[in-house]
Amino acid sequence: MRNPWARRAAETFAVLTMGDAIVELVSPREHSLLWETGPAWSRGVARFFAENPNLMRLLGAAQLGFGLWLALRQYREE
Repeated sequence: MRNPWARRAAETFAVLTMGDAIVELVSPREHSLLWETGPAWSRGVARFFAENPNLMRLLGAAQLGFGLWLALRQYREE
């Protein structure tokens, strides 16, 4: 049997990932601009996604799928 704490940590990460993904789907531009900080390359990435909200939505959809997959893996019988 896998370590229950590792399973809980993985599920917590999945839940956080899905929450972030929902924000990306609903408000991609504002979410991107919130993270426009740090080095120039990081600000550039945030601006790129702010200027291309549909790409941010695509990223959010992929992230939501990953989070669901990760969470559901924790419920499998071993």
